Amino acid sequence: MGNGGMNTNGGFPAANTRPTTQTQGPQKSGRAALDDSTKQIYGPESMHYFIEQDVMDSQIQKRRIDTTLHLFHRYLFQERSGFLQANLGSDGTAMRSIFTPVTATLGTQLGYNAYTPYTFAPEKVRYINTKSPFSDVEFNDGAGGQTRLNFSFARNIDSLWNVGIELQRLVSDKAFTDDAFKARNINLTGQWGFLVHTNYRSRSDRYRILAHINYYDHAVNDQGGIMLINDLTPIQALKYVDNTAYLTAAKTQTKDKFLKFHVYQEFIGFKGLQLFQRLDVESRQVKFRDLDFENNLGKRFYPKTYINYIQAPESDSLYNENNWQSFIHQTGLKGVFRKFTYRAHVRQRYWSVQNPLTDVTKNRLENYVGLWLHQKFTETVDFTAEGEYLIGSDYQLKAKFESPWFYVQAQRTSSSPSIAQTWMYNSSYRWDKGLNQISFDQLEGGISIGNAKMYFKPSVTIQRIGNWVYFDSLANVRQESKGLGVFRTGLAWGGERGRFVWNSNVFANTLTGPDVMRMPNLAANANLAVNVQYKKLLYVQIGLDAHYLSAYYGDAYMPATQQFHLQNQVKLPAFVQVDPYLSLRINRVRLFFKYANAAQGLISDNHYVAYLYPAMRRSFAYGVKWLLFD
Repeated sequence: MGNGGMNTNGGFPAANTRPTTQTQGPQKSGRAALDDSTKQIYGPESMHYFIEQDVMDSQIQKRRIDTTLHLFHRYLFQERSGFLQANLGSDGTAMRSIFTPVTATLGTQLGYNAYTPYTFAPEKVRYINTKSPFSDVEFNDGAGGQTRLNFSFARNIDSLWNVGIELQRLVSDKAFTDDAFKARNINLTGQWGFLVHTNYRSRSDRYRILAHINYYDHAVNDQGGIMLINDLTPIQALKYVDNTAYLTAAKTQTKDKFLKFHVYQEFIGFKGLQLFQRLDVESRQVKFRDLDFENNLGKRFYPKTYINYIQAPESDSLYNENNWQSFIHQTGLKGVFRKFTYRAHVRQRYWSVQNPLTDVTKNRLENYVGLWLHQKFTETVDFTAEGEYLIGSDYQLKAKFESPWFYVQAQRTSSSPSIAQTWMYNSSYRWDKGLNQISFDQLEGGISIGNAKMYFKPSVTIQRIGNWVYFDSLANVRQESKGLGVFRTGLAWGGERGRFVWNSNVFANTLTGPDVMRMPNLAANANLAVNVQYKKLLYVQIGLDAHYLSAYYGDAYMPATQQFHLQNQVKLPAFVQVDPYLSLRINRVRLFFKYANAAQGLISDNHYVAYLYPAMRRSFAYGVKWLLFD
């Protein structure tokens, strides 16, 4: 949630260095000349970026690079989501939403999304406009070998054309003991992400093109969680640091990789009539293998086998693979009339998916039409309505009214089940089902009270879900015909007083209907910090981060299908995680030092983030981020 216009740098002056101009005068030498040379001509104010949606909406914003210490210490992906997502205890492992997962796109999707949060999201690609070479280097290191390196570089070819690259490398170590761990092969996850982007506009501003290539390769040596041996209970297992992995033989692995190409271009005939076009091409491969399938089947990690054994094979495996291809072409018209903006489009999408274990290839050609309308009443009050229809199938309708004091929005969606939900073929899971459309209705609203020093934002969300598709306690797909209801209230509160700054979010959640979706009744996170400045050179923030989840039957994870599913064995206990930290900024370098999960062993032995997956134990983490503008 927002901060009501409050200074997110906690009272510190902005880190931006404005361009300076040199005046004519006598030449200097020695220390004086050195001082002049350290003046920064380029800095955060000499560059900006925008995202594609800004261009699509004809509302290009000059977004600035974040240079603040505000929540800088939250470096893990689940932390950056406001703790509304959870992984399996280590960075790079499968992730899920704490609350209702909502399908934002229409049409049939592949449905293997457990590792999607770690990718470069196409809608968040930063198209940079810089007057000098720009580099952004970030390195984070934490317990369990959780290490991530991010590198960005962008530069201007000329005043109209900019290019850039982004690189991400992520690794983590195994948390449980297995055969490979004993042989000192401790790699759990490894991921490479690479993005090349460019943007160009004509001198007349009548033509603009944006494009990027997105490559992603993610591998996980799945461990299956803790294996409970010798009558060990899940709660007792939290006391130990050397728990045995369920998939003990260390012969299971998931691989997920894709290559995407995207281009957007527009031509402005005149302000009220503009032509735009978008093209997407994707190739993706998702694989899972378990070379110790028979033994893990005997341990009841899998529910059944479709292999008819005549004699015991020398090697045994479960293999699941899907090869996905998609092509999307979208063409439309848009324009601006005073304070009214419109956009209309037609879109064609072709997809195919093939499983090499069968001779079957599924494919479909989808045709869409869509309309987007935006009315700006004042600079801070506007109304947006949009809709899209997949001819003969899915549709989505949205409307939102927003002002500085309150907002209200409504959404109705009817979407197709994914490939993973309708078609699965491997040694333990097989189905080919025609499932009904999933319906989703949401009404949300909130008010905003505050000033430059404090904000207070209560909100309410009401959801109704029909024909919900889920995975049962054996990880088999099911569809619930009865409707589900979600009522969630939220409160965002924050502010600053003197050197102190704080922000918090609380969500109270109520779920009605059949017991086929599990969410905590209460979730909260808060941050309290004090800011210290030393001689306008060193900025220090000392703070405490905390988040809480109430007890609930959190989902289990099945790596063979890359899906989270229901479990009725253990109600994951409520927990509070506390992370004290120290953040610093020296010119354009920011650092943090954090003692993560500091209360572990004091309040409780530890807590679970998913069924049989404990959180990372009390540990030290640090990170550095360095911005270079020349």
